Amino acid sequence: MNLSLRLPATFSLRTVLITSLLLFALLPAATVGWFLYRSNLQSVHLLSEKIIDDMTERIKADVESHLAQAHVTLNSIIPDQPDATALRRARRLMESPELFEQTAFAMTRMTPNVPRMYLGSYRGEFLGVDTFTQNAATRVRVSERKANGQGRRFFIADLPGDRQNEQPAEKGNYEPRNRPWYQAAMENKGRTFTLISVSSNDSQLRLTLAQPVYGTDGGALGVFAVDLSLKSLNQMLQSMRISARGTVFLVDEQGFAVASSTGDELFSTRSGLLQRYQPSQSRNAIIRRAYAEAASSLGKTPESSVQRVSFLHRIPVNGDTLVVSLKPFGESLGVRWSLVVAAPESDFTNATQAALKQTLAVTALILALGALLAIALAWRLSLHFKRLGEAAALLALDQVPPARPASRIDEVHQLSRSLHGSALELKRNRLALQAQTEALHKANDTLENRVASRTAELNASRDEALSAVRAKAAFLAAMSHEIRTPLNGVVGMTTLLADTPLDREQRDYVHTLRVSSDQLLGVINDVLDFSKIESGRLELEDEPLSLLTTVEEACDMGAPRAREKGLELVVDLGDGLPGWVRGDVTCLRQVLLNLVNNAVKFTDHGQVLVSARLLEDFRPNQGALVEFRIKDSGIGIAPERQAALFESFVQVDASTTRKYGGTGLGLAICKRLVGLMGGRIGLASAPDAGSEFWFTARLGHADAPEVTRLSALHLVSLAGKRAVVVDDTPLNLRILDKQLRRWGMEPVLFERTADALAWLREHPIDVVVSDMHMPDMDGLDFARLLRQRTPGLPVVLLTSGSMPTGEQAEMFDARLLKPYRQSQLFEAIARVVSPPSAIRSVEKADLAAARNQLVLVADDNAINLKVALAMLAKLGYEAATAVNGREAVDRVAASLRTGLGEEPRRYAAILMDANMPVMDGFVASRTILASHGALAPPIIALTASVLEEDRQRCREAGMVGFLPKPLRIDELSAALGCHAKPPENVSATKLIAENAVHIAREQLLGNKQAPELIDWGRLEQFREFDDDARSITREVLMLFVGEAPQRSDDICGALARCDSAALSRAAHALKGAASNVGAQALSEACAGLEQSCQQGRWPANASVQVERLTSLARATCQSLSAWTAAQSA
Repeated sequence: MNLSLRLPATFSLRTVLITSLLLFALLPAATVGWFLYRSNLQSVHLLSEKIIDDMTERIKADVESHLAQAHVTLNSIIPDQPDATALRRARRLMESPELFEQTAFAMTRMTPNVPRMYLGSYRGEFLGVDTFTQNAATRVRVSERKANGQGRRFFIADLPGDRQNEQPAEKGNYEPRNRPWYQAAMENKGRTFTLISVSSNDSQLRLTLAQPVYGTDGGALGVFAVDLSLKSLNQMLQSMRISARGTVFLVDEQGFAVASSTGDELFSTRSGLLQRYQPSQSRNAIIRRAYAEAASSLGKTPESSVQRVSFLHRIPVNGDTLVVSLKPFGESLGVRWSLVVAAPESDFTNATQAALKQTLAVTALILALGALLAIALAWRLSLHFKRLGEAAALLALDQVPPARPASRIDEVHQLSRSLHGSALELKRNRLALQAQTEALHKANDTLENRVASRTAELNASRDEALSAVRAKAAFLAAMSHEIRTPLNGVVGMTTLLADTPLDREQRDYVHTLRVSSDQLLGVINDVLDFSKIESGRLELEDEPLSLLTTVEEACDMGAPRAREKGLELVVDLGDGLPGWVRGDVTCLRQVLLNLVNNAVKFTDHGQVLVSARLLEDFRPNQGALVEFRIKDSGIGIAPERQAALFESFVQVDASTTRKYGGTGLGLAICKRLVGLMGGRIGLASAPDAGSEFWFTARLGHADAPEVTRLSALHLVSLAGKRAVVVDDTPLNLRILDKQLRRWGMEPVLFERTADALAWLREHPIDVVVSDMHMPDMDGLDFARLLRQRTPGLPVVLLTSGSMPTGEQAEMFDARLLKPYRQSQLFEAIARVVSPPSAIRSVEKADLAAARNQLVLVADDNAINLKVALAMLAKLGYEAATAVNGREAVDRVAASLRTGLGEEPRRYAAILMDANMPVMDGFVASRTILASHGALAPPIIALTASVLEEDRQRCREAGMVGFLPKPLRIDELSAALGCHAKPPENVSATKLIAENAVHIAREQLLGNKQAPELIDWGRLEQFREFDDDARSITREVLMLFVGEAPQRSDDICGALARCDSAALSRAAHALKGAASNVGAQALSEACAGLEQSCQQGRWPANASVQVERLTSLARATCQSLSAWTAAQSA
């Protein structure tokens, strides 16, 4: 058998030798060349920077020298810091212009760069002397203006005072006191340069230096000024030689070019207006690039700063490097200019490039010589190795290679002898290797057979495991259905039986039955939930949920057991907690309920506190992290037993199981569910010190859903209402204070009833909220004293024990069991502080919401039907039944069928069992939705299954929700309230509008004789110009309904800004619109607010008036909308 050996990549000896010699030749030469290049390049960098820096300093000195000529010339008249003698001379020159003219004649001739000197007095006088060139001769022109003159008069003069050769006078008025140079000197109260302008004589840029003169009394006498020509600056820069392409330019404080070495155009005049250019508009690319680099630094330093930015930068440009130097200067002379010098570095590196080329040439020559030497040596060696290769090839063919002549290279000779001597040994080894290979093949065949057998066994085991999982899932579904169906009857009938008249013994039996069934249901739920988690079949939902509602629902479920033990269950939610989030409401509620039930179970006295707060706000792709804590005052847990507490089937000890019962699965289930929600769970506890369990959950962002049903009672505003709160527990007081303040109320807190009674003697109040059990006086005695002292004062009772009945109940206007929901507390307070008629209108609307609603119950189990019908009757619904899915489909079709005679009533909702004969609930739901579409009633599943797959099947079949068995009346009420369709003959909009009318009028206006919300007679007046369909009236009303919210927002915005004028205007605008449509109450409220704002001060009760006005606006819009809808129908 031939064996092939895999060898790594090989190279010929010739290639290796040539490459090695080339590298040994190239590396030293390249290294020397590189170091030489870097050394020369660094020297060039330093040299170029030094040349540019030296040139910058030189040009700066020349420019400053040029600017200094203006100061020298002006100093001949008045120094920058004049002494008394200089001031007397300057005043004399200002008061005697003829003396100034003599000095100006001499100075302008002596200083060509300062061609003009002039003065302007405080009386409006002007005298100027300027020189100009005419026919190669220097001439002098004198311009003057008298105090009361208009334009200037011009004279060509040979001597001071010469007025023989008069030129045409200036047209228009020339007022020196309005000139920039005069005003700048007066504003600065000292010597100052003005902005650059254009000379009218030679059309060149000039700079004016001006200085004021003051009299002995400190009053201004006038201003002396000289003009400095900037023409020679441009010529000076053009004469500078920096490098072949080097440039230099000056920039003033406004970023405009003053002078340039490239001869760029600096300005232009269009229509008599001066337009100056920036370096960015230069024709020279180097200037443009250098200015772009310097522009950022020019604007970094405020004009008031003395130290400005200077730099020397190197900028890569098109494969070259541009060296740019920026040097600010001129502060000491009165200007803030910047000098920019720029040159390509390649102008300085030509010699370096030549040296580099020479080095590369020498290196290439050395490399060529090395290559020739390597090739010759490699050829000689490769010839010997070629012969050795031929011998090795013969050896591979099981042949003995012939002996070669001795080589001068010792290693080659030894290798040849070794090959020749090893031929026989290799042949013997090859025969042995063939024998071993055959044995190995036989062993491989045996191993493959074993692997195939083992694979078949593993496949069979996998199939058995999958069958076991499917069997377990089927068993769980069957057990859930078989156990929960009879429990539905037990729990449901027990609940209904408890509401019937019973004697004490019967009620005790019913209570025992209910407690036992609840305990049995809890054990079953724990076992089924744990089995579902263990099998990995639990998947979390992702749906919007209200944190407040979820926490309150869990506490509601645990409250009965807490009240039986005399415990107080308290809920405290953090202020920053989001209202709506996305998550699995069932899992979250189950964890809360398990921990609340545990806290209640192991606590004999005291209270249980449930709190929640936001740990991390919403983050992209992560959601918010919310922490929940359940703290009790129970028996506590020893530290050594806490570690294993969250394991399955584990309790604190055996005595705990005997005393308190339970399966030991509750905390294990909580740990698994919390882990699925992306959180952690833990506790802090000590024996006899209570326990505090906590867990976190990662919840997604969700917008608050639209409110489909809203009790008209929620339109009541509690803002500004004062409440006395009495409770001996500081924690309860803190929570109540936070809740009431969220609604705009003003709570006053007391821990003792005596303190509250003393305070109430001297202060008016709207409502009293009292606890039942207090050490100094219980809630009943406290309420009785309040009735005697302050009849009619509303009292709301909060109790964690039994609810007062009979005469004791009459002592209170409202009673709530702890833990109460925030909505319950709000509605209770709103009812007691609202007028009775408003309460009646609310109750009327709430009853109308369920009146005449028909619900279809489809279930094949008679017990389930009986329980559901009893609960629906108790909730005020009418019910029809079907014993299978086919009958349910037929009943829905009949209810939606139209024809002669009485029209069948339509179903508001369908309660559909999932497992029924003939046709199951899934097929029935799909059939109903496919046949009737949007007209189909909402379908709510009734299921005893605990598997997520079955609930997913409900959703896929089109069911909008599902109710677990055993059925609970509170869950049934909530589901129907959320999903049931209102009766077609009941207008919810109209009911809410009518309720809003009553509440807004009676709450906001009290018992006073209030104006009608709508003057319907006003709308009747529209008939005079409207058609029979009331088209114009409806259009006018809808325009008002559309604009009123915006006008209300304008009023609220003016209130927030405390702008009384804007508040008055906004109220006036809404008043006019309201009066047009007959909104009498709203119009009068707007008029009152407008009058309060027009009294010249901000009204003290502005917020109260605005709140009343906005409530009336909402009620008015709802009433008008309902009227319009009725007219359209």
